[in-house]
Amino acid sequence: MRTAGLVLAVVALLVVIGYRVHFLGSKPSSSDRITLAVLPFEVLTNEEDVGFLRLGIADSIITKLASFGQLRLRPTSAILRYEKQQADPRQAGQALAADYVATGTVQKTGERFRISTQLVRISDGASVWGEHYDLARPDLLGLEDTIAGKIATALRVEISAAERERLYRRYTANPAAYELYLKGRAELARLTRESTLAAVDAFESALHQDPNYALAHAGLAMSCALMRLRYASEGQVANWEERAHQEAQRALQLDANLAEAHEALAAVYRSAEFDWPHVFEESRRALELNRSLEMPHYYLAVAFYHLGLFDLVEPEVRAGLEINPANRAEALRVRGSTALFSGHFQEAERHLTELRQLSSSQVSDWYLAQAIYYDGEAGRAEEVLAALHGSAQAERRAQATLASFLAARHDNESARKLLQSVAAGTYVDHHVAYSMGVAYAQLGDLTEAHRWLTRSTETGFPCYPWFMQDPLLKPLRDDPGSQTLFNQLREVWGANKKRYGSSPK
Repeated sequence: MRTAGLVLAVVALLVVIGYRVHFLGSKPSSSDRITLAVLPFEVLTNEEDVGFLRLGIADSIITKLASFGQLRLRPTSAILRYEKQQADPRQAGQALAADYVATGTVQKTGERFRISTQLVRISDGASVWGEHYDLARPDLLGLEDTIAGKIATALRVEISAAERERLYRRYTANPAAYELYLKGRAELARLTRESTLAAVDAFESALHQDPNYALAHAGLAMSCALMRLRYASEGQVANWEERAHQEAQRALQLDANLAEAHEALAAVYRSAEFDWPHVFEESRRALELNRSLEMPHYYLAVAFYHLGLFDLVEPEVRAGLEINPANRAEALRVRGSTALFSGHFQEAERHLTELRQLSSSQVSDWYLAQAIYYDGEAGRAEEVLAALHGSAQAERRAQATLASFLAARHDNESARKLLQSVAAGTYVDHHVAYSMGVAYAQLGDLTEAHRWLTRSTETGFPCYPWFMQDPLLKPLRDDPGSQTLFNQLREVWGANKKRYGSSPK
C-alpha cells in the first residue's frame, strides 16, 4: 500500500509539472538565455502619420528588453523584412531561430489607439500572453515600458535591480519628442541614404522638442556616423564626422550607462576616426550593458583585421551572426576583407561577390576589385574601380588603388594624374594613404612611398601581415633602406598581439 501511495504521489507531481510546462512553459534557469523576436506591429488603419509605429513600437520594446541578461533579442535589422507583410508568428520565429515571438496590431480612431499584443511560444505555437490597450495618443509614451514588463513577466525572467531601473526609465516626458524618436529609429533601420537623412531630420526634430533626450542624441550620432561613412560627398565628410562625435558625447553626458550611446561612440571611432583602442573600449562597454547588440561585435572584428590580428576576427563575426543571423552582409564584408588582407584572394572574392548581391557597390566593390586583381584579373579589377562612385570614401579609395594598379603595368602618366587628383582632395583615410604609398613604390619613388605608408599606419592601418604579403610592395621589401619601416611595423604588431590576446603565428 505504501508503494502504491508513493507511485500515485509521483504521478500527481508529474501531472502538475506537465501542466506547468505545457501551459506556462518551464521557468528558465539563471544560466539560460531565451531568444525573443519582436515583429513589426501591423497597422490596421491607412493613415500615413502612424505608419512609423510598425517598426517604432517593436524597436522600442527590443531596446527595453535587450539589456536583460537572461534574454537575447533579435535586433530591429533582423525583423525589418516582416515590416510590410502578415507573418505567421511561428514561421517567423523558426526563421529567426527564436524561442518566442511577440506580435501586435495598431488601430487608430480619431486621437485614440487600440494596441493588441501577444506572445507566442515557437515550440508549439501556443499563445502564452496577450493583452489589449486602449489609450490616447500622448499615452503611447509609456506603452513600451508596459508591454516590455508584461513580456518579461510572462517569460518569468529574473530581473536585477539595475535592469528594472533601465526598464522603467523614461528618457523623455514629451510625447511629441518620443514619436519623432520612433520615426528616426524606423528610418535608420532601412540603411539607405534617403532613410538616413530622414532619420537625421526626425532625431533633430525630437531634440528640438526635448534637448536632453539622450536616446535621440545617440540616434543622431549613429545617423551622422553612417552618413559620414557611406553617403557623404568629399565636402561633407568633416561636418558629418564632427556632428557624430558631438552627439555621441552628449548622449553619454546625459546617461553614462546608456548602451546605445556607447554603441554610437564606437560607431564614430570605427567609421570616422579609425581610433581602434577607443573602438575596443566603447564596443565592449556597449556589450556589457546590452549583450543583444550585434554591431559592436563587427566593430571589434574590423579593428582586429586592421591591426593584422586575423585570428581574433572570426569569433566576433560568429557572435554577431548568433545575435542576428539575417545580417549576412556585414559578416560577408568582414570575412571578405579579412581574407583579402591575409592573402586568401579566392576566398575573399567569393565572400565579396556574394556581398555585392546584398548591398550597394560602395560597400563591396573596392575590396572586391583588389581580390580580383590579386587573383590575376587586372583588367576586370580596373574596370570595377573606374566605375565606383557615390561617396567620398568609395571614390578616393578607388582612385588611389587604381593608380597603384596602373603604375604596376607601367602606365605611369595615368597613375600620376590620379595620384595628383587624390592628393589635391580633402578626403584621405588610411586605405587611401596605403594605396598612394603602393603606387609610389611601383613608380620607384620610395621616399614618397615611405611618407604615405607611414601616414597609413599612423591613421589606422598598421596591418603588418599585409605589408609583408602585398605583391605590389615588393620594391620596398627588397630595398635595404626600407627595413626600418617594416621593423617598426612588426614591433607594433607584436605589441598589439600581446595587448589583445592574439595567438602567436
